[in-house]
Amino acid sequence: MVDPVDLEAIRETARQAGVELADVPPFRGIQTVMASVLVVGDVGAVDLVREEVERRRGGLVFDLRAGALRPIHRSRALRHGELEVVAVDGVLRIADCDGELIAALTRLASGRGEKTVAMVEETAVSPVR
Repeated sequence: MVDPVDLEAIRETARQAGVELADVPPFRGIQTVMASVLVVGDVGAVDLVREEVERRRGGLVFDLRAGALRPIHRSRALRHGELEVVAVDGVLRIADCDGELIAALTRLASGRGEKTVAMVEETAVSPVR
């Protein structure tokens, strides 16, 4: 899935990588706000296109406040690899995150109740760093 705003840049990346990019039509009756594409080619070149798509999607936001509409989402306001945690009492920004940190924050986000910055630091940031 690619944001239509990024579609031409992704097509150019695919062209430069020497892979084929084909549009995938939406299922009948389903309206989408994203464009679906199929990338076919050498595994390394396909991975290059995938990385470009991910880079353009931005960083991760974990909104740990109770009732958050989008508790885990991507934001173009952050660069790829950057992570922002919104807690009831503040915001914590982490410049570089890894899979273990993301897993810990996902577990924390799945719990109930308000999360504080101290809780985030204690359960997710400190043990990983």
